[in-house]
Amino acid sequence: MLTVKQIETFYWVAKLGTIQRAADKLHITQSAATKRLQDVEAKSAARLFEGSGKKARLSAKGHELFALCEGLLDSIGRLQAYQDTNRRVVRVLHIGLTELVALTWFPAFLQQMRDFFSNVILQPHVDTSGPMLEQVIDGRLDLAILPEPELPASAARVSLGSARFAWFCRPGTFDNKRTIPLREFGTVPVIEQAPKSISTILSSRGLESAGVDPERICGGNNAVVVGGLVAAGVGVSMLPVDLFTQQIQSGLMQVVTTDPPTPAVRYDAVFLKQSHSALGYMVAEVARRCCDFRSGAQQPIAGRSQRTE
Repeated sequence: MLTVKQIETFYWVAKLGTIQRAADKLHITQSAATKRLQDVEAKSAARLFEGSGKKARLSAKGHELFALCEGLLDSIGRLQAYQDTNRRVVRVLHIGLTELVALTWFPAFLQQMRDFFSNVILQPHVDTSGPMLEQVIDGRLDLAILPEPELPASAARVSLGSARFAWFCRPGTFDNKRTIPLREFGTVPVIEQAPKSISTILSSRGLESAGVDPERICGGNNAVVVGGLVAAGVGVSMLPVDLFTQQIQSGLMQVVTTDPPTPAVRYDAVFLKQSHSALGYMVAEVARRCCDFRSGAQQPIAGRSQRTE
């Protein structure tokens, strides 16, 4: 009979493509992973992988076993999560956050997690959505909170809530008493973040639909820095509204009412169906209750000097 460790090793070799990646994921040596995989093939009495390349490719029999192992490990993961909660076993949860989540409702979520799951230690990783989705899929992150992700069949999602995005400019760049067609954005530079950030994806989608190809400026990965460039008059940018409430109220930045308007963006908790799904659903429920992008945004007002401690 196959052991859970052997099943896990086969699953992660198939999932990640190489024995070394599976060994790293399971925190074992490559030789130990190889021995477990050989045992699985011996007990299966069939070739589970085919081809001679570096990346492992499942055979027809391998695909059958992979589906069975995925369901089994999912059930084991659910049982383990509930057992760990009851026994107060401490575990570390690596969770991915976008900058917007980290700067708004994440502190409230962190406090709720401490109250309900005192045996879970959260280790946040802040990045853009594209890289974090890849890290969830290959097992480096247990869960990530991402804007409207496109998921493979191996991942699950729980919808949390929506965030408001809009075009911003320095006051006076556009008439704030009228709706501005997006085609007029061809006359000003557009400040973008990383290509895979949700703000860049939204702005590119809107400008393309309007047939506009403006001058583009890279503002880096930090939305607050981009907001500072907007306030300085460098250009316009698509940004989350609730992150810049202070700047709007102080008159340093202006929200541009556009035609078409910018849609709200849905944020989901994303995790693999196998291994972490039970804990994933429990954590996602806490996140859903805390998800409020209008709360907690404490940002320095762009253009105002700050004292460095």
